[in-house]
Amino acid sequence: MKKFIALLLSLVICLTFVACGETKSSDKDSDKKDKDSTKEKVTYVADADEDRNDDSYNDNIVNAADKFFDTKTSEIASGETVTNDKCEFTVDYVEFSKDVMPPNPDSWYSHYVPGNDKVYVDFCIAYKNLETSNVSADDTISGTLIFNGKYEYTGFSIVEENNRSDLTYSSITSIAPLTTLYIHYLFEVPDEVQSSGGNVTLKMTIGDVDYKYVVCKGSGKVNVNSNAQTNKKSGAVSVDEIVGTKNSEFNIDYVNITNDVKPINPDDWYSHYEADSGNTYVDICFAYKNMSEKSVAADDVISAKLKYDGKYEYTGFSMIEEKDRSDFTYSSITSIKPLTTEYVHYLFEVPQEVADSGKSVVITFTIDGNTYTYRVQ
Repeated sequence: MKKFIALLLSLVICLTFVACGETKSSDKDSDKKDKDSTKEKVTYVADADEDRNDDSYNDNIVNAADKFFDTKTSEIASGETVTNDKCEFTVDYVEFSKDVMPPNPDSWYSHYVPGNDKVYVDFCIAYKNLETSNVSADDTISGTLIFNGKYEYTGFSIVEENNRSDLTYSSITSIAPLTTLYIHYLFEVPDEVQSSGGNVTLKMTIGDVDYKYVVCKGSGKVNVNSNAQTNKKSGAVSVDEIVGTKNSEFNIDYVNITNDVKPINPDDWYSHYEADSGNTYVDICFAYKNMSEKSVAADDVISAKLKYDGKYEYTGFSMIEEKDRSDFTYSSITSIKPLTTEYVHYLFEVPQEVADSGKSVVITFTIDGNTYTYRVQ
């Protein structure tokens, strides 16, 4: 099987640049593509039986964040200045944002925009280095966001530069002794983290010391599993039928037989999978929502096999959409965050006659230990 792909391997979020209110894409992505891949330029005109909506279930998960903290952990607030052995810092601000920008943007500046149905929690501090030598900005701060005392999210840091007019990577920035730098720690979370009225608490490690910051003290109930059939543990599944398992909620978004698998909303540059001559792909796309408390590896959430004419078996592989369904990336390097829905594809490369014969094509797939089937034809 020969795959033609053009795939972004970088794990960092790339910056986009803005001038005079107009957004422009960064060229940094293109340097990090797999050199063996094919680029194409396109011009285009709980438990399964548990009722997770039950009042007692929601009540149990709200305001339970304290279990993540040591009894000696200090709670910090915006505007408060704190000193430890390595640094002096002040929480400048914490906010939800659909577009993280520098406070004093210049004509050209970098910014961070979350994916569809997602929002950033932006934790910004003024960090003064009290050590006797330079320190890497990337090593000064780390954190975990805890939603409703249960769901955990990790993040990443960026730093301000040029008098707070731009943003840059913390991994390439150092802080000299007795110098103050503004550092942001960003958590990308589902919109419902902001809209639900639930509790949002941060566990931040700053200068190797743990601190607690409460973003929202809400106690709203979260409708985590609205339409899924939580009692369906096997059997045939149809397109758009929502099924709930212990750790997930999923539906089949679509199934396609094609010689060239492309993203739904291709960008100017995108990755694609082209079948060998005489072959075609059977592409089954799942909308997968992670209902567990932590991020899961996209490569682990689905396994599948295809059977043709009741006897010929084919194995496949998975990949995942990114950038608001405009590109593909490896499922092996991608995680799915709690309460977040991502689109996972499972591809089978089969002889063209499988598509043309009209004989039965059945996909058997396993999600969260439960096995289901989908009949393609």
